[in-house]
Amino acid sequence: MKKVSIIIPFKGQTEAELMLPLSSIYNQIGVDLSQLDIHLVNDGGKTIDLSKFDVLADRLEIHYHEIPNGGPGVARQYGIDNSISEYIMFIDADDVLYYVGALWPFYNASNQGHQMIRASYWEQIAGNPYTYTVHGNGDRKAAYGKWYKRSYIEILGLRFMPDLPIYEDTYFVGLACELATDTCFLEEKVYMWLANPNSITRTVENKFNYQAHIYARENRYWFEMIRKWKPERLVKDFENYLTNMYLKSQKYPPVDEKAWWEEQHKLITSVSDIFSGWTQELQKQVDDKSANPQNEWHGIETDGFKEWATQSLPW
Repeated sequence: MKKVSIIIPFKGQTEAELMLPLSSIYNQIGVDLSQLDIHLVNDGGKTIDLSKFDVLADRLEIHYHEIPNGGPGVARQYGIDNSISEYIMFIDADDVLYYVGALWPFYNASNQGHQMIRASYWEQIAGNPYTYTVHGNGDRKAAYGKWYKRSYIEILGLRFMPDLPIYEDTYFVGLACELATDTCFLEEKVYMWLANPNSITRTVENKFNYQAHIYARENRYWFEMIRKWKPERLVKDFENYLTNMYLKSQKYPPVDEKAWWEEQHKLITSVSDIFSGWTQELQKQVDDKSANPQNEWHGIETDGFKEWATQSLPW
């Protein structure tokens, strides 16, 4: 069994573009590269010419898969299901490992069998000139910069959900981090999230924040897992979702109102044992978030929260 499988989902990248992340793996030092394999998962794009990567064959074992387009989460899950290794790592097709020693601290930490190994990563921000910011090892949203122990993920029954074209990492990565009881936090910055104006999260046309129906669906799946594995968090997580969702919907009106209410009613039905409607405590929570100048929802009107919460009830 390999130490780690590195899964790279892609769609539309050329062989030359894929050479960027692949070469950043090829150039790693201080680790045994025979103990890893790479799974390129073509998410509904044009077939590529694998012979272009023959120059890497002396150090890298590359597997290639083609699947119908389902989004990055589906592609990552396919890579998980079609690889065999102790750990799993994700690299996006337009990103790179930050330096030639990026994998060494992961290899070293993996000898202790941690469920999760989490490191920091850089984000490149487009501009003239480019600027850079660091996301610390406490990040729970990005799939990259982390190793996931396969047996731990399998015990949880944690999978990328096929009907989450966005927020798929919020669900998978967030739960993997939240439910782990043995996490190693590395100090190294190991990954570079390169500026790509065509990526899902950076493209304005995707209206990421307006997809309230997908956000509600993701949270419903989240609550199902929290109920099973960490039920003491359920009420807190739900109340945080409910108050955030109201404020979010005021700032970013749902792009599909009908689909949003359908998903919201499904979610509320799934937590009907802990929520039966508006309370003064919930009103205080939403008011406090709006009043906090450090909160992303600062200044949003909250007078309509009670009516909105009542409308959320499916009965």
